[in-house]
Amino acid sequence: MAEKIIDILQSGLTLHADTLHYIDSTFSNPSLGELEELLQDQSSCEKDSLIELLFFPDESVQVQLEELLGDTRFHEQDEKDIQQMVCTNPLQTRVRFPDDRGTLVLAVTPFNVAQFIAHLNLLKYMNPKLSASIAEYVPAALQTRCRVRLRNTKPITSQKKILFLQTLFEKLQVDGDDFLDYLDFVLSFLDECKDGLDIFQGLMAKKKFYFLSLQKAKNLDKQLKKHNVETLLLRGKRVSYVDTADARKKIQMIDRISLAVFGKTDFFDLMPADEQSIRLERKEDIDKLIKELG
Repeated sequence: MAEKIIDILQSGLTLHADTLHYIDSTFSNPSLGELEELLQDQSSCEKDSLIELLFFPDESVQVQLEELLGDTRFHEQDEKDIQQMVCTNPLQTRVRFPDDRGTLVLAVTPFNVAQFIAHLNLLKYMNPKLSASIAEYVPAALQTRCRVRLRNTKPITSQKKILFLQTLFEKLQVDGDDFLDYLDFVLSFLDECKDGLDIFQGLMAKKKFYFLSLQKAKNLDKQLKKHNVETLLLRGKRVSYVDTADARKKIQMIDRISLAVFGKTDFFDLMPADEQSIRLERKEDIDKLIKELG
């Protein structure tokens, strides 16, 4: 593991687009020269946070290491030993920017290595049942990335949640990167859920939340055709942005997940923007309403 980390650092790191966006937002689109000045400023309170961002291992790095990790269980002393081995000889790395800003050449210090290793989550151990389900049911091309996503989330120990994920891996028929989108949604959802919560009912509550968001967005759109934002605010109306495309996508994901895992999904009464109650009884009713609200 230490040798692989050394190899990765010597080969250089490429900033993920999200990390670059955060750096630009935080440091006002700095040039390479401005970044070098900031990194050399020992009095700057922002230096350490910038270094942490520059040395943050993205998924492409974690995928390389996950293939070595497998089901190995690391302990705190192992992590310290790896750090010591990496720092045995002086190292430099190149941080490449995914635009035309160029490349930063940085010395690799024990502090950098400690942060880099901490973000690898080496001490997290995947439940053997989940590991076996991934190996059996998840397409081979996605298995390593799937394991990385699980390693980067809060440990899942509830038997109910483990069984839910096992069933999801077995029965959800989604190809390519779409599968990872579903997995990200599920992991975020499970992180919000208390261990004793009924997972199906929790999914239905999420589904209703997104429906109501679409309904409010539709209602606001109607009002904005008659009045400007300032007038609505003066009248005490709450004006908030709703990503309708995302809400529609999440509803469809929840339905697909629920049907795959539980063999059912709920249809319920809603009060749409015109305040006339309607009854949703079939998937076709939901698809029609989503289209009208979108």
